Amino acid sequence: MKFVCFLAAFTLILSSCKKEDVINQNNNTSSISWKIQGNDYIDNSPVININSSNVLTIDASDNESNVRLIVYNFSSLSNGSEISLNNLTDKAYITYYGIDYTDTQNGSVVFSDILDNKLSGSFNFSSRELVNFQSVTVSDGIFSNITY
Repeated sequence: MKFVCFLAAFTLILSSCKKEDVINQNNNTSSISWKIQGNDYIDNSPVININSSNVLTIDASDNESNVRLIVYNFSSLSNGSEISLNNLTDKAYITYYGIDYTDTQNGSVVFSDILDNKLSGSFNFSSRELVNFQSVTVSDGIFSNITY
């Protein structure tokens, strides 16, 4: 009888370990996060689109701020590609407390991993609004396992 109890306990322990291993291996949560003036923002369901002109857009939102990254010629990129955001095409926008900051002043996006339908990388930028020319800086931006 003791052997049966021991065998049942041993089986229960092994099955518990297997479940934990599977959970840890499948931790591919999609997220994008950023900071504005020291405040943290996160979106666990960003919207990604690649249109017929090969333009990638990533849209993320967290209550008082919305971020949009726009990158042209997406299919030409590879792991480690760094894109400057102060040119005529590639841009980053932020809506912060209802004010649109659409004039990208500087910044970059780095694609650390471009896998089959998943992207990871980092970004930072400054944009200004076009009425009073006030600017906002987005720092420490990270996107991880976002699906496209």
